[in-house]
Amino acid sequence: MNPDLALLHPYPFEKLAELQQGCQPPNNLAHISLSIGEPKHPTPGFITEAVISHLHGLSVYPTTIGSIELRHTIANWLDQRFQLAGHIDPLSQILPVNGTREALFAFAQAIIDRRHDPLIVMPNPFYQIYEGAAFLAGAEPYLLNCTEENGFVPDFDAVPASVWSRCQLLYLCSPGNPTGAIVDAETLTKLIQLAHEYDFVI
Repeated sequence: MNPDLALLHPYPFEKLAELQQGCQPPNNLAHISLSIGEPKHPTPGFITEAVISHLHGLSVYPTTIGSIELRHTIANWLDQRFQLAGHIDPLSQILPVNGTREALFAFAQAIIDRRHDPLIVMPNPFYQIYEGAAFLAGAEPYLLNCTEENGFVPDFDAVPASVWSRCQLLYLCSPGNPTGAIVDAETLTKLIQLAHEYDFVI
């Protein structure tokens, strides 16, 4: 058993459910659920039809890397959305996943070397899987507070060299969750330079 399991905190929705115990919303108002965020609207018909017409494909396991058609479609969407001029290689730069949480967690387990006192640098507030992935990979989370004073973007200039030298992974979300703050191109360029200098992954 991984001894670092004891470091994990309850998931926010567990805490929320506990806080809501015994609370009853007014009967005359529609309930707005602020829980896990599952869809509340019907699935568009064209999606349902596409699923039904491809049910025969469920008889085989999908490959981990995904079909070449899917990877090309993802690369084309990225090209269109971010004007990348064909610089995304669907064969080597796209890996479909079942969900962001699984991918973010598994990535940390794969790249963190716990023998070298690692840090995972992350924004605060943060998606809780960042912290869980750090603990179970044997790394220490290093939190960068996102405050109104810094536009809800971490102050990367305030991070000392001693932290970057231990950093093996930087979790960065732009637009930020939950603030929606955008990291500008100048900051991204600086972070890429730091990643090369200190040998960490963004």
